[in-house]
Amino acid sequence: MSRRNRPSAFDVSFPEEAASQPVASGSNPRTNLLSTDFSNDSNRKRKNGESEMDDNRISKRRQLPPVAYYDTQPEEIRETRHLAVAGEDFEDGYGSDDDDQGKEKPVRALTSFSIFDPKHRNEMVSLTVMEEDDGEHREFEAAGYVVLAFINEEDEGQEDGLDHVPQYIRLGSILRFTFDFTKESDPVYIETEFAWYILKAPSLRYQPYFQYFYASRRVAQLVISTAIARPQESYETFLDKFLLRVDTFGRTHQKDDLMDSISEIQTAVEGYENPQHLITTPIIKYLFRRAPNIPAYERRPRRQINTTQGPPPMKSILGNPDLAVLKPENQTPTHVTPSIASLARGFVTEQLIVLGPPPPPPPNKGTLAAQEEAAHKRLCRLITAAKVRRKNATWKQNDRYNPKSRYLKVIEINHETYRVGDFVIIPIGQSDKKPPPFLPENLADVPLKSAVADYFWFAKIIYIDAEIGKAHVHWLEHGSNTFLGELAHPQELFYDDTCTHVVFELIVGKVNVHEVTQGRAQPAIGPDDFFVKFVHNKNLSTFTSIDKRQNEIIKANPPYNCYTSQKFEEHESKRVPVLLKEKDGVAYGGHTYHFHDFVLYRSEDAGPAHIGYITDIRFPVRETATSSPKIYMRRVGRVNSILEAIPFDVIKDERHVFLTDEQVAVPIADLIRVCFVFPLKSIVDLEQWVALSPDHFYIRYKHPTLLVHAWEDLEKLPSHELPICKPCVEGELEDRRSTLEFLAYIQRHPLKSLDLFAGVGAFSHGLLQGSGCLKLTHAIEISPSAAATLRRNFPDAQVYNQCANTMLRYCIKRHGDHPTKPIKHLYDSKLPFPEYLKPGDIEVVVAGFPCQSHSDLNMYKRADDIKSNLVLTTLSWVDYMKPKIVYFENVPGFLRFSFDAEQAGKYKVEGGVPMGGMKFVVRALIDLGYQVRFGLLQAGNYGTPQGRVRLFIIAVLDGLPLPEFAQPSHDFPVTHNLTIKHPIDGESIRPIRTDRGTAPHAFVTIDDAIGDLPRFDWKHPTPSRVSAAKQREMRERAQVIPSLECKYGSPHCGYQGPANYYFNTKTTYQVTARANPTTDLQHFTRCLLPKKVARVVTIPLSANADYRALRPDQYEWQISNPLSSIARSNFRAGVYGRLDLNGYFPTTVTNVDPTAKQSKVLNPYCKRMVTVRELARSQGFPDNFVFESINNNVVTMHRQIGNAVPLPVGYALGRELRISLHRHWLKGLENAIQVDD
Repeated sequence: MSRRNRPSAFDVSFPEEAASQPVASGSNPRTNLLSTDFSNDSNRKRKNGESEMDDNRISKRRQLPPVAYYDTQPEEIRETRHLAVAGEDFEDGYGSDDDDQGKEKPVRALTSFSIFDPKHRNEMVSLTVMEEDDGEHREFEAAGYVVLAFINEEDEGQEDGLDHVPQYIRLGSILRFTFDFTKESDPVYIETEFAWYILKAPSLRYQPYFQYFYASRRVAQLVISTAIARPQESYETFLDKFLLRVDTFGRTHQKDDLMDSISEIQTAVEGYENPQHLITTPIIKYLFRRAPNIPAYERRPRRQINTTQGPPPMKSILGNPDLAVLKPENQTPTHVTPSIASLARGFVTEQLIVLGPPPPPPPNKGTLAAQEEAAHKRLCRLITAAKVRRKNATWKQNDRYNPKSRYLKVIEINHETYRVGDFVIIPIGQSDKKPPPFLPENLADVPLKSAVADYFWFAKIIYIDAEIGKAHVHWLEHGSNTFLGELAHPQELFYDDTCTHVVFELIVGKVNVHEVTQGRAQPAIGPDDFFVKFVHNKNLSTFTSIDKRQNEIIKANPPYNCYTSQKFEEHESKRVPVLLKEKDGVAYGGHTYHFHDFVLYRSEDAGPAHIGYITDIRFPVRETATSSPKIYMRRVGRVNSILEAIPFDVIKDERHVFLTDEQVAVPIADLIRVCFVFPLKSIVDLEQWVALSPDHFYIRYKHPTLLVHAWEDLEKLPSHELPICKPCVEGELEDRRSTLEFLAYIQRHPLKSLDLFAGVGAFSHGLLQGSGCLKLTHAIEISPSAAATLRRNFPDAQVYNQCANTMLRYCIKRHGDHPTKPIKHLYDSKLPFPEYLKPGDIEVVVAGFPCQSHSDLNMYKRADDIKSNLVLTTLSWVDYMKPKIVYFENVPGFLRFSFDAEQAGKYKVEGGVPMGGMKFVVRALIDLGYQVRFGLLQAGNYGTPQGRVRLFIIAVLDGLPLPEFAQPSHDFPVTHNLTIKHPIDGESIRPIRTDRGTAPHAFVTIDDAIGDLPRFDWKHPTPSRVSAAKQREMRERAQVIPSLECKYGSPHCGYQGPANYYFNTKTTYQVTARANPTTDLQHFTRCLLPKKVARVVTIPLSANADYRALRPDQYEWQISNPLSSIARSNFRAGVYGRLDLNGYFPTTVTNVDPTAKQSKVLNPYCKRMVTVRELARSQGFPDNFVFESINNNVVTMHRQIGNAVPLPVGYALGRELRISLHRHWLKGLENAIQVDD
């Protein structure tokens, strides 16, 4: 049979029907079209008649948009063979200048791209033109941002906040594109002379052209790849999964998409080497039987293909199950509970899968219009009432509390009765930020969608003072005036922490406000009613339970019945120093200071707070407005500050102090708080003592001054020279006893915890270690290697290697006794799958939900990226499990994420509700009955030897104490980037104090963290190319520091298994890391290209040395070319950067490479980059924590470490959780958390 008369797929499947169809003349033959590969041939012309046939397609076909043109960008760089991308292994480029025989071109990613014809004024063109001649002589070029081809986009999300200028590249001529229908995950590649590029997100203007080309091909790819991979799968099974998928453009697939793409499917099937095999599969057989027959002559004509070799496989993908589960085509659609679905309506483009009864539909337009009109009429009545002069305020004698009282229980204003406890509205007055709103003279000027909160304040009457003609009120904020802004419930109010007097005439009327107190269900709320269940603190932006005392205090006689006034007076009293009755101390700032107390006081220099021992307190003889007591103290030194004097066998311990004879007098305002310094011999369990609080120290020695020249100069401190403050010490010892008793109880019944998106469990492990109250019982993690790491390090935990969406669907259906198929682990299906999770199984949910779409630097950021919606899955887990306590973590970029944002060109997402993602999370948690606290924390402030800012959210059920954020325990050099701007007025939300000189300890340095680990160098790959003197130097150094071959292609370079440490432990950080022996130190590095290795070993062993120390012949494109991103950043420092052993690690990320965005990765002592164990130490992992990688892939281990929450941060948060639960236990509140037998 001639190729020209080859039967179509339709002919083979249904020969009887095909016989009646006309035969195409001049149809284009194809060879293996399932892997389409089209070249750029500018001499092609359309044959006569082809355009007419193409327009007669039976199936739907997307229309091309109007003609548009690409605008040259001022920052664009021309692609050359020397172009290098940050972190890329290809160094020398690819092009005709070199012998390229056998070389592979690099594979990169192109995002925010446009494809255009430079011969026709840069007219934008679809890639279809490369296969379907449009009659013009075409050339094809592309432009966009070129980045590393990350498979796991969360890797780049972790780099949020790193300085990096992306490279906008104009590519050379596109030689061809390829698209493989047989591989479900295969993207569109384009090839230029120098590289292959994966097409990611198109630019906003080019999107219609790419959608025209890609939409039907993607559907065909899903059909054909499924038929090949699972030839027995039924059409119904395929359709169920197909309808759950979201396409590249944010639209959930519909059944009609299959028929609309049938032409593409038929064309691809005909190009398969064995079409008979494909058309007998149930999926394709079903589609072809029901599809309209589209003869070949009516399909889009395509030219003869080029069958040359396609793009090289990305090395990071090959055989890597951890990346395979994260590919876009393997993403499960977002599953949500009905309440989260209802809240998300209108904010996401994805069609969410609702697990349960669908939420009630929104009101139809008529109902909505009627509601708006009714609300508008009520508002207009209130505005009219507000403009009426209210002079008639009357009361009766028996309305007084007693005959002589000035305070009233009831008052009548303009014939309306008001009582203590009523909620009222008052016209908005002047504020610090803006003038009051104008009350329109003409009610027609009141906008239809205006709300009561736009014109009025809300308040609760606390007492009525007849003598001054005023009511004392407790203010409430409408939700729209809190952090929630536009996302607040339109009828929800929050108590404020302010109160004041208002004249009777300002009270406009009453409003019906339902106060939902702890333990009460929220009643039905009428359209004109409001409700309040939480207190809002604007400065901290917290939402907390209403204090039960509030409704008790209001029953007292006025003016002593105002809870808010009492709180204010209590706060104000703390600002004035008060001499204690016994005259042995002073009360100030909420603290009590006695003679012989140890205290922390402010240091004016960079570094930790000073420590002093109080010997005297002197009040001024004559008080003035600025006078304050002076505190006289003996200064206390820190052993870790006299490093030159410390013997080799003495640990550098930040808790070890010594007393001096130096005297200092400081104003009381410089005092921070009391700390506790006990003689070492009086401490039974030192480890336990220091673990209970960062303010616990121990003492053994004294010295005349802070300056110590030799360790032998320190003298033993006799106990009689250290009298103590008995009340303070006894109080601290009682708190210690009570804490240990509490821990003994709760450790019998630890709070069962679920770690969602668990990674390696670092977040929950840190919380567990810090609190002593939790147990990691369940973890869900999609990465097979990370799941294996969890099983190894947490053998008692139930680990689910599954998608969180799949697990949620499975658990909810099983819990509801609905039919559902069993599920297995994604990687090792032979492992037993644990029992499903149900409400009551879990008391704490911990989640660092994926952050790839929330990072400023994520070049694949798209408004329709469904991975952005994993936060909805996270909230749905909270809704389903109903835990007592919730901890979330994410990158700071989440504060700038908004669900309803629009793609705003290039790589930015703009529009939508400001901070919409964060507001949504807070609103959802409030709706679910949780108190909420959030803020930015710097890991370095809590003993992590690393600068790393992350967003944390804490939520607990109404009625439980909301844990505080831990105040910094370590003085960290970087204090900025921790402020959140309030979206309403721009005021700062900063829940922790970060002033230098106030934390009790110095920051942990790189040397403190890794100075004891084994040392080794990389061997120079080409020693013959260096001078004889340099070769001699390398030989001499190798006799002291081992030199190991870093062979590119090897799994790693370094030490595996047990290893001897370079030093005994020298710091408490090292002691903690080595507390338990390890079976595998994993002290090895990646193996880089030889030229990169040569550069690394050339960088001098001096702090902060980098690429600028290289010889000119060692330069590569990105560190020398004036058009590179480094050059456009004024040749920024850091590439091939060496760490400073006295500094701290930059943010530990997943992409560890000397040319990556985070490129300061060279070891401070050795001629190599940092090892897996050194990176683990930077995050606080102990040495016995072993990282598993299914393919022994070091990059997989980097990913596990870089995605983790530093353990010291989790520890600090856990300590505050323990404190709050301890107080709850002491109050005897037997709520949902049982801590007693």
